[in-house]
Amino acid sequence: MKRLFCAVKIPPVEEITETLEVFQRELGTEAIKWVAPQNLHITLKFFGETPNRQVQPIVEALHRAAAAVPPFGFSVEGCGTFGNPQMPRVIWLGIKDASGLSELYHEVNHQLEPLGFQPDKKLFTPHLTIGRIKKNIKDIHALNALETEFSEKPFYQVRVNEFYLIESFLQPVGPVYKVLNTFKPGEGHRA
Repeated sequence: MKRLFCAVKIPPVEEITETLEVFQRELGTEAIKWVAPQNLHITLKFFGETPNRQVQPIVEALHRAAAAVPPFGFSVEGCGTFGNPQMPRVIWLGIKDASGLSELYHEVNHQLEPLGFQPDKKLFTPHLTIGRIKKNIKDIHALNALETEFSEKPFYQVRVNEFYLIESFLQPVGPVYKVLNTFKPGEGHRA
C-alpha cells in the first residue's frame, strides 16, 4: 500500500516563503500546523492508501490526462481562510487565472473514473494551503489583519510544465513527500 496523491508543486520562492514567515511570526502562539515551503502544492486528486496493483493503472491514466492538456500558467495571489470566519480551519493563498488548472483537474478525474476513482463531490477550488488550524484561533483579529494585508498581494506566476504522482509518508514532524512519477502536459504518454 502507498499513500498517494496527484499534484502541481509550487516552488518555495522568496515571495511565498517570506509571507509564510510573517504568518508564522504573527500567529506563533496559535495551534497551527504550517506547511513546509518545500511541500507546497495544489492537489489534483487524493488517492489515500492505494494498493500497489493500482499504481500502474493510475500512472497510465495520468499520462493520458497529461496528453490531453497543454502546458498552462496561473498566478498565486491573495489569501484567505476556509471554515467559519470566527473558527477557520485552513489558511490559504489564492489562485488566479486558473482555467488551465481546472482543465487539468477535470481531465485527471475523467481519466481516473474508469478505474473506480470517483470525482470529488466538492467544487474544485484551487488554493495553496499554507496552514491547518488545529484549535480555535485565540487572536482572530491578528489573522483578520493578515488576511487584509495580503488579500490582493501577487506572490508568484506559475508555469505548469509538469505535475506529479506523489507518495506521502506521515511523520511526527509532518509529511515527507516522494515523487513517484512526473507528467508533462501536452507531451503525451511517456513510459
